[in-house]
Amino acid sequence: MLLKAAICDDEPQQAGMLEKYVAEWAANSGLPVQIKIFPSAEAFRFAWEEEKDWWLILLDIQMQGENGVSLAKYLREMDEKLEILFITALPDYIEEGYDVAALHYLLKPVKKDKLFQCLDKAVKKDVKESYLLLTTVEGERVRVFQKDISYIEAFAHTVQIHFKGETAEVRCGIRALEEQLEGGRFVRCHRSYIAGLGFAARLKKTELLLDDGTAIPISRRLFPEVNRAFVSYYLREEQEV
Repeated sequence: MLLKAAICDDEPQQAGMLEKYVAEWAANSGLPVQIKIFPSAEAFRFAWEEEKDWWLILLDIQMQGENGVSLAKYLREMDEKLEILFITALPDYIEEGYDVAALHYLLKPVKKDKLFQCLDKAVKKDVKESYLLLTTVEGERVRVFQKDISYIEAFAHTVQIHFKGETAEVRCGIRALEEQLEGGRFVRCHRSYIAGLGFAARLKKTELLLDDGTAIPISRRLFPEVNRAFVSYYLREEQEV
Protein backbone atom coordinates (compact mmCIF):
# COMPACT_ATOMS: atom_id res chain seq x y z
CA MET A 1 0.00 0.00 0.00
CA LEU A 2 1.70 3.17 -1.24
CA LEU A 3 1.09 6.22 0.94
CA LYS A 4 1.21 9.53 -0.89
CA ALA A 5 2.27 12.50 1.25
CA ALA A 6 2.19 16.11 0.08
CA ILE A 7 4.18 18.98 1.57
CA CYS A 8 2.62 22.33 0.74
CA ASP A 9 4.94 25.14 1.83
CA ASP A 10 6.28 28.21 0.04
CA GLU A 11 9.53 28.19 2.05
CA PRO A 12 11.96 25.85 0.23
CA GLN A 13 14.18 25.30 3.26
CA GLN A 14 11.21 24.38 5.48
CA ALA A 15 9.73 22.13 2.81
CA GLY A 16 13.04 20.36 2.31
CA MET A 17 13.42 19.72 6.01
CA LEU A 18 9.91 18.28 6.24
CA GLU A 19 10.60 16.05 3.25
CA LYS A 20 13.75 14.74 4.95
CA TYR A 21 11.87 14.03 8.18
CA VAL A 22 9.00 12.22 6.44
CA ALA A 23 11.45 10.13 4.42
CA GLU A 24 13.29 9.19 7.61
CA TRP A 25 10.03 8.25 9.33
CA ALA A 26 9.02 6.12 6.34
CA ALA A 27 12.37 4.30 6.35
CA ASN A 28 12.12 3.64 10.08
CA SER A 29 8.53 2.42 9.74
CA GLY A 30 9.21 0.23 6.73
CA LEU A 31 6.34 1.86 4.84
CA PRO A 32 6.34 2.86 1.16
CA VAL A 33 5.75 6.62 1.13
CA GLN A 34 5.83 8.84 -1.94
CA ILE A 35 6.59 12.45 -1.02
CA LYS A 36 6.03 15.48 -3.22
CA ILE A 37 6.58 19.18 -2.47
CA PHE A 38 4.16 21.87 -3.64
CA PRO A 39 5.24 25.54 -3.37
CA SER A 40 1.70 26.92 -3.13
CA ALA A 41 -1.90 26.02 -2.39
CA GLU A 42 -2.71 26.61 -6.04
CA ALA A 43 -0.09 24.07 -7.12
CA PHE A 44 -1.59 21.38 -4.90
CA ARG A 45 -5.13 22.19 -6.05
CA PHE A 46 -4.00 21.53 -9.62
CA ALA A 47 -2.45 18.19 -8.64
CA TRP A 48 -5.52 17.28 -6.61
CA GLU A 49 -7.75 17.63 -9.65
CA GLU A 50 -5.62 15.02 -11.42
CA GLU A 51 -5.11 12.58 -8.52
CA LYS A 52 -7.24 12.37 -5.40
CA ASP A 53 -5.53 9.43 -3.74
CA TRP A 54 -3.38 11.45 -1.31
CA TRP A 55 -2.98 10.05 2.17
CA LEU A 56 -1.68 13.12 4.01
CA ILE A 57 -0.80 16.76 3.47
CA LEU A 58 1.61 18.77 5.61
CA LEU A 59 0.13 22.18 5.05
CA ASP A 60 1.68 25.53 5.87
CA ILE A 61 -1.00 27.99 6.95
CA GLN A 62 0.68 31.26 5.98
CA MET A 63 1.64 31.27 2.29
CA GLN A 64 1.66 33.72 -0.56
CA GLY A 65 -1.58 33.57 -2.51
CA GLU A 66 -4.21 31.21 -1.12
CA ASN A 67 -3.50 30.32 2.51
CA GLY A 68 -3.47 26.86 4.02
CA VAL A 69 -6.76 27.22 5.87
CA SER A 70 -8.63 28.05 2.68
CA LEU A 71 -7.08 25.07 0.90
CA ALA A 72 -7.85 22.77 3.84
CA LYS A 73 -11.54 23.75 3.78
CA TYR A 74 -11.71 23.01 0.06
CA LEU A 75 -9.99 19.64 0.48
CA ARG A 76 -12.20 18.63 3.40
CA GLU A 77 -15.32 19.25 1.32
CA MET A 78 -13.94 16.85 -1.27
CA ASP A 79 -12.39 14.19 0.98
CA GLU A 80 -13.29 13.51 4.60
CA LYS A 81 -10.46 10.99 5.03
CA LEU A 82 -7.42 13.00 3.89
CA GLU A 83 -5.10 13.59 6.85
CA ILE A 84 -4.36 17.31 7.21
CA LEU A 85 -1.40 18.30 9.36
CA PHE A 86 -1.03 22.06 9.76
CA ILE A 87 2.38 23.70 10.00
CA THR A 88 2.34 27.23 11.43
CA ALA A 89 4.52 29.85 13.05
CA LEU A 90 1.61 31.16 15.14
CA PRO A 91 -0.71 29.33 17.55
CA ASP A 92 -3.64 31.56 16.56
CA TYR A 93 -5.08 29.10 14.05
CA ILE A 94 -5.91 26.20 16.36
CA GLU A 95 -9.67 26.68 16.01
CA GLU A 96 -9.33 26.57 12.23
CA GLY A 97 -7.87 23.10 12.63
CA TYR A 98 -11.01 21.92 14.40
CA ASP A 99 -13.16 23.21 11.55
CA VAL A 100 -11.47 20.89 9.04
CA ALA A 101 -10.85 17.97 11.42
CA ALA A 102 -7.09 18.41 11.14
CA LEU A 103 -4.93 15.62 12.50
CA HIS A 104 -2.81 18.10 14.45
CA TYR A 105 -0.89 21.36 14.09
CA LEU A 106 2.84 21.78 14.58
CA LEU A 107 4.59 25.01 15.43
CA LYS A 108 7.68 26.09 13.52
CA PRO A 109 10.44 25.13 13.82
CA VAL A 110 8.97 21.63 13.55
CA LYS A 111 10.46 19.11 15.95
CA LYS A 112 11.18 15.75 14.37
CA ASP A 113 9.88 13.66 17.26
CA LYS A 114 6.57 15.57 17.29
CA LEU A 115 6.17 15.07 13.56
CA PHE A 116 6.93 11.35 13.91
CA GLN A 117 4.20 11.04 16.56
CA CYS A 118 1.69 12.66 14.22
CA LEU A 119 2.67 10.40 11.32
CA ASP A 120 2.36 7.33 13.56
CA LYS A 121 -1.14 8.44 14.51
CA ALA A 122 -2.10 9.08 10.89
CA VAL A 123 -0.97 5.68 9.62
CA LYS A 124 -2.70 3.84 12.47
CA LYS A 125 -5.98 5.52 11.54
CA ASP A 126 -5.50 4.64 7.89
CA VAL A 127 -4.69 0.99 8.55
CA LYS A 128 -7.98 0.61 10.42
CA GLU A 129 -9.88 1.88 7.39
CA SER A 130 -8.60 -0.13 4.44
CA TYR A 131 -9.20 1.22 0.99
CA LEU A 132 -8.79 0.48 -2.69
CA LEU A 133 -6.62 2.62 -4.96
CA LEU A 134 -8.28 2.59 -8.35
CA THR A 135 -7.60 3.96 -11.81
CA THR A 136 -10.90 4.78 -13.47
CA VAL A 137 -11.73 4.38 -17.15
CA GLU A 138 -11.07 8.12 -17.52
CA GLY A 139 -7.57 7.66 -16.08
CA GLU A 140 -8.32 9.40 -12.76
CA ARG A 141 -6.83 7.87 -9.61
CA VAL A 142 -9.29 7.59 -6.74
CA ARG A 143 -9.20 6.19 -3.22
CA VAL A 144 -12.32 4.32 -2.13
CA PHE A 145 -12.66 3.14 1.46
CA GLN A 146 -14.01 -0.39 1.60
CA LYS A 147 -16.49 0.41 4.36
CA ASP A 148 -18.17 2.89 1.98
CA ILE A 149 -18.74 0.38 -0.86
CA SER A 150 -22.39 -0.67 -1.11
CA TYR A 151 -22.02 -2.96 -4.13
CA ILE A 152 -19.90 -3.80 -7.15
CA GLU A 153 -21.31 -4.65 -10.57
CA ALA A 154 -19.41 -6.26 -13.46
CA PHE A 155 -19.96 -5.57 -17.14
CA ALA A 156 -18.25 -6.91 -20.26
CA HIS A 157 -14.96 -5.05 -19.88
CA THR A 158 -15.41 -2.84 -16.81
CA VAL A 159 -16.52 -2.97 -13.20
CA GLN A 160 -18.59 -0.28 -11.46
CA ILE A 161 -17.97 0.38 -7.77
CA HIS A 162 -20.83 2.13 -5.97
CA PHE A 163 -19.96 4.11 -2.85
CA LYS A 164 -21.51 7.04 -0.97
CA GLY A 165 -23.84 7.89 -3.85
CA GLU A 166 -20.98 7.89 -6.38
CA THR A 167 -19.80 5.40 -8.99
CA ALA A 168 -16.24 4.64 -10.07
CA GLU A 169 -15.82 2.64 -13.29
CA VAL A 170 -12.58 0.70 -13.68
CA ARG A 171 -11.13 -1.69 -16.24
CA CYS A 172 -10.60 -4.97 -14.43
CA GLY A 173 -12.29 -8.28 -13.73
CA ILE A 174 -14.64 -8.65 -10.79
CA ARG A 175 -12.66 -11.65 -9.52
CA ALA A 176 -9.41 -9.64 -9.37
CA LEU A 177 -11.22 -6.92 -7.44
CA GLU A 178 -12.85 -9.44 -5.12
CA GLU A 179 -9.41 -10.69 -4.05
CA GLN A 180 -8.62 -7.21 -2.67
CA LEU A 181 -11.75 -6.99 -0.50
CA GLU A 182 -11.89 -7.63 3.23
CA GLY A 183 -13.23 -11.01 4.24
CA GLY A 184 -16.50 -10.85 6.16
CA ARG A 185 -17.48 -7.42 4.84
CA PHE A 186 -18.53 -8.46 1.33
CA VAL A 187 -20.29 -11.39 -0.31
CA ARG A 188 -20.44 -12.56 -3.91
CA CYS A 189 -24.14 -12.81 -4.76
CA HIS A 190 -23.97 -13.44 -8.47
CA ARG A 191 -21.31 -13.80 -11.13
CA SER A 192 -21.73 -10.07 -11.82
CA TYR A 193 -22.39 -8.70 -8.31
CA ILE A 194 -20.64 -8.30 -4.97
CA ALA A 195 -22.60 -6.73 -2.10
CA GLY A 196 -21.35 -4.78 0.91
CA LEU A 197 -23.00 -6.47 3.90
CA GLY A 198 -22.98 -3.26 5.91
CA PHE A 199 -25.58 -1.89 3.48
CA ALA A 200 -27.79 -4.99 3.35
CA ALA A 201 -31.30 -4.47 4.71
CA ARG A 202 -33.22 -7.60 3.74
CA LEU A 203 -32.42 -11.02 2.31
CA LYS A 204 -34.78 -12.81 -0.06
CA LYS A 205 -34.39 -16.06 -1.99
CA THR A 206 -33.51 -14.32 -5.24
CA GLU A 207 -32.21 -10.90 -4.18
CA LEU A 208 -30.49 -8.90 -1.47
CA LEU A 209 -32.11 -5.55 -0.79
CA LEU A 210 -29.84 -2.69 0.25
CA ASP A 211 -30.70 0.26 2.48
CA ASP A 212 -31.30 2.54 -0.49
CA GLY A 213 -33.68 0.09 -2.17
CA THR A 214 -31.19 -1.34 -4.66
CA ALA A 215 -31.93 -5.02 -5.37
CA ILE A 216 -28.85 -7.20 -5.87
CA PRO A 217 -29.69 -10.49 -7.64
CA ILE A 218 -28.66 -13.74 -5.95
CA SER A 219 -27.93 -16.81 -8.01
CA ARG A 220 -29.44 -20.09 -6.81
CA ARG A 221 -25.98 -21.62 -6.46
CA LEU A 222 -24.67 -18.80 -4.25
CA PHE A 223 -27.74 -18.36 -2.00
CA PRO A 224 -26.48 -20.65 0.82
CA GLU A 225 -23.19 -18.68 1.04
CA VAL A 226 -25.00 -15.33 0.91
CA ASN A 227 -27.33 -16.46 3.68
CA ARG A 228 -24.42 -17.58 5.89
CA ALA A 229 -22.51 -14.35 5.27
CA PHE A 230 -25.57 -12.19 5.97
CA VAL A 231 -26.36 -13.91 9.28
CA SER A 232 -22.71 -14.03 10.36
CA TYR A 233 -22.12 -10.34 9.65
CA TYR A 234 -25.08 -9.13 11.67
CA LEU A 235 -24.47 -11.51 14.56
CA ARG A 236 -20.94 -10.12 14.75
CA GLU A 237 -22.25 -6.55 14.62
CA GLU A 238 -24.63 -7.22 17.53
CA GLN A 239 -21.85 -8.72 19.63
CA GLU A 240 -19.64 -5.68 19.08
CA VAL A 241 -22.33 -3.21 20.18
